[in-house]
This record gives sequence, C-alpha cells and structure tokens, in this order.
Amino acid sequence: AWLRKGELQAREQAVATYSEGAFKAKLADIKTLMAQHPKDFFPKLQRLCAEAGVRVVYTPQLPKAPINGSTRWIGDNPLIQLTGRYKRNDIFWFTFFHEAGHILLHGKKDIFLENVGWEGHDARKEDEANTFAVKWTLTEAQEKEVLEALPLDEPGIRRFARAFNTHPALIIGRLQHRKHIHFSVGRSFLEPVDLAG
Repeated sequence: AWLRKGELQAREQAVATYSEGAFKAKLADIKTLMAQHPKDFFPKLQRLCAEAGVRVVYTPQLPKAPINGSTRWIGDNPLIQLTGRYKRNDIFWFTFFHEAGHILLHGKKDIFLENVGWEGHDARKEDEANTFAVKWTLTEAQEKEVLEALPLDEPGIRRFARAFNTHPALIIGRLQHRKHIHFSVGRSFLEPVDLAG
C-alpha cells in the first residue's frame, strides 16, 4: 500500500528524461543543500532531482511498517520514496544519498526497501549504498580527521562542517552511530524534519 501510494504521487511529478550524468552532477548541489538545510529544502531537493529525471516523493510511513525509504524504477525514471522516519536531518540526508546510491550503482529491476529484510534482500547492495552515502555525507577520511580533534566544542564542529561542506548534524549523527560520542552530545545540531507539516 505504501509503495502504491508513492507510485501515484510520482505520476503527478513532471520530470526530465533521466540522465545518469545529470544526476551525478546534481549531487554536488544537493550536498550543498544538505549542508545549508533551509526550511524549504524538500521542494528544492525535488526540483534538483526532477531536472535530472529522478522523482522524489514523501509518503508517510504506515503503522507497523518501519520503512525509511525505497528506490525503484517506474518506466524510464527512478523514484526515491521517503518517509522522513525519525524526523532528524542527519538520518534524512543519509537515507536520501543511500537511495541515490542504489540508482547509480544497481539495476533497474530491483526494488530497495530500507530497514526491511525480505527474501531476495541483497546485503551486498545495501552495503554499497551505505558506502555511497558515507562518501556524500561525511567521508571516512573526514570522520578520522574529526576523531583526531576530539573533544570538540560547538565552534569546532561548525568549522569541520564548513570545511567538508556538510551539516554539523551529519558529523554528530555519524559519531553517535559509531559510538564515538554519547547520544546526548551535540543534540542541538540535529534539526527536525517534518515533511508532513
């Protein structure tokens, strides 16, 4: 039902003919959008993707369906469908770049559902998409540089974010996820994402 809703939403979007080269080129602009994270980031993200032939829709998650997002092809255009689950900008952007990785790295026949295991689930492709998302949000080398500077104060985190063209929340979220810092540290950098509002 959730996937079907996304298909109906996708049909309402006018997009260009899909171009892999154009989508790759747009990712740099999308990374800057991530770093700035303005209030109207979602329509801007949709527009940038549509110009490369990629549809992006928000579909609220259904009860008892803990999905972050999905990627699949509808006709000749890829569709990224997002739920905004967890309502945090670091998780939202990592999920987006993960789904973008599926588009650029994997075939048109697969359907990828995040946070859901099913028969035929390809862990290798999920790992590849995660690696792609790491590259675009905060690289391993950049993470190492941050770790070498710990402990950091807020101005230090902001300096690294500016230097890496990322958002401070992506740095904090990564360090929390990998248990380098406690989940209570740096919460002020995490911006809420409420696509339903």
